[in-house]
Formats: sequence, C-alpha cells, structure tokens
Amino acid sequence: MVIERGQNIENKVKQFTYPAIIKSQIAIGSRKKAGLIKIAQTTEEALSLCRSFFKKEVAGFKVDAILIEELAQIEHEYYCSIALDASGKQFYIIASKEGGIDIEEVAKTNPDAIIKQNFSYENGLTENISHDIALRLGFSGDLLEFAKQIFKSLWDITLNLEAQLVEINPLVLTPSRLIAVDGKMILDDDAASRNPIIQKLLDKKLSSLEKIAKKAGFSFVELDGNIGILANGAGLTMALLDVLSELDLKPANFLDVGGGASKERVYKALELIIKLKPKCIFINIFGGITRCDIVAEAIIQALKDFTDIPPMVIRLTGTNEAEGIILLKNESINAYQDVIEAVKKVKEVVKG
Repeated sequence: MVIERGQNIENKVKQFTYPAIIKSQIAIGSRKKAGLIKIAQTTEEALSLCRSFFKKEVAGFKVDAILIEELAQIEHEYYCSIALDASGKQFYIIASKEGGIDIEEVAKTNPDAIIKQNFSYENGLTENISHDIALRLGFSGDLLEFAKQIFKSLWDITLNLEAQLVEINPLVLTPSRLIAVDGKMILDDDAASRNPIIQKLLDKKLSSLEKIAKKAGFSFVELDGNIGILANGAGLTMALLDVLSELDLKPANFLDVGGGASKERVYKALELIIKLKPKCIFINIFGGITRCDIVAEAIIQALKDFTDIPPMVIRLTGTNEAEGIILLKNESINAYQDVIEAVKKVKEVVKG
C-alpha cells in the first residue's frame, strides 16, 4: 500500500495488518542506513513513523510517498540487476549471494562475490546466461526456474522502459519462494517522449512553478537562493549564475526566456519569477534576436499590473537597447548596459 503526501495517513494505515515494514519512497540509496525504512509492530507505531518520515529531508530530497508492506520471513538475501554499459554498447546482468544494504561495500571489499556477465542488445538476455547466473547463485530445481523468470522480467523492464538500471536488492529467499522485497530503476529522461510513464514521473518531480514554466515553454529550474533571474540564452544565463555564485550571491532560479521573446513571453516570465518571492529580480538581456525595447515594455507592464514586486536590477544591451533604456527612463526606471555594474547593484540590494 502506498501513502502519498497530502493523503489521510490515519485512514490508510488502519487498512493494513501489522507488524509491517514502512519504507520511505525517496530517490536515494541506503535508505535503511538513513533511518528511512523501519518495522512497525502496531497501527499506532506505523502512524508515528509515517508522520515522522514525511517531515524528513535527506540529500535535498523530501519524502513524498511511503510504502507499507507485509514482512517477509527472510532466510537469505541476494542481489540482482541489469545495467547498461553505454560506453561499451552492451548490457550486464549483475548478481551476488551477498545482497542487502551493504552491497556497495561488498563490491569494494570482496569483488569476487559479484557475478557479472555482459550481453548485447541484439542477442538480449539469453536462456543460457540466465541459467548460468541462477546456478552460480546456488539455486536449483523450482528456485532456479523462478530466478530465471525474475531475470527475464528485469530484462523486459529494461527493454520496455529503455532503463539504464533495473535492480532488485534484496531478492530474498523465504521458506516457500523468492521475493523481490525492494528495487530501484534509473530511467533515461531522453526517453520520455517514447514512454509516457517516464514523462509522468518527470512531471511528478516538478514543483508547482516548474509545471507552470513547462506549460509556458520556459527553460526554468527552481533553486534555493533569493535572487530571481530572467535572462535570454542558456549559455548567458548559466554564465550569470556562475558570476553570482562567485560573489556569494544565491540565485532563486534559472530562467532562459529564449531568443526573440515577445512582450507577452517576457511578461509571463516576470510573473513566474515574482511568484518565487525573491529578495531581488535581476533581468539580464543581451539583445540579438530579442529586442530590448520589447523587454522594456514587458517590464513596465508588469510593474503596473503586479503588487509586492521586489526591487529590480535591469541590464539591457544589444538590439534596440537605446529605445529600451529610454522607455524605462521615462518611467523613472534605471537600466545598466554593463553586466558587472548590474551585478554590483544586485549585491548592494541583496546585502543592503
């Protein structure tokens, strides 16, 4: 059973039978070591753990979902995965008798315990390879056949989702069967256009403002600083973020408004940045296809329409820069032509 952030935890927890295992669904490894996987003996303990997990943030990730599962009676833990070796243009099936939370350490201290077999995309994971890996893990009879089915499922998932890694850790032996009690995948963002499930997962990771930006067609990333950034050109925007970071100034976002941006597009970009509630907004336009006078008109319109707008520092240079600067000046708005001068002003506003 999955509980997502915002759902009624108490109602969900009461639907399960205990004891059970409570697992935070968060995109990091070693969740158990981080205290994000625990056993709950009672409904009350499960409720307490779920509330606690939803408050946690680890390595910049928040827990947005929790999985509650039945406890398995574990006799032994194994590891198995299929991984893409992009540089070698091949795949590997990787397995070990020493699965569990310390599999990374096993790979370092006892590499012989890790079984690896490469195979090509064209040939796929063959019956012979699966059979050999299952034997080397010590399986026989029904367990050997079941292990082979699990390996086949890993390969099917890899093919269907164009995955870079599909992993089960641990694959556990119980008194009656093999069970995959935990797993993860690494998916290729570039495959989203061909795989709706990847696009759905990508959209789920976006913040509310990033979703608005995506709909508007902006290249936008929300950061953790206090300076709103509106610039044109990915390279120019990245360079600007580097300059700010060098001066210990923290951007609140990356936003590339694009070349040849219309007044409406610049206006929408400003509306988005204002929603971030930054301490200062830095507009840095190097006009090539983009016209500085159009940018100036959008800024003036935004200042008329929106309330609670933080101080703006504006740098305009390039196509129609003189016209843009005059338009702003007529509204008693100062604009810089030199980016370093503008950055100094940003620092003054933020530190002031």
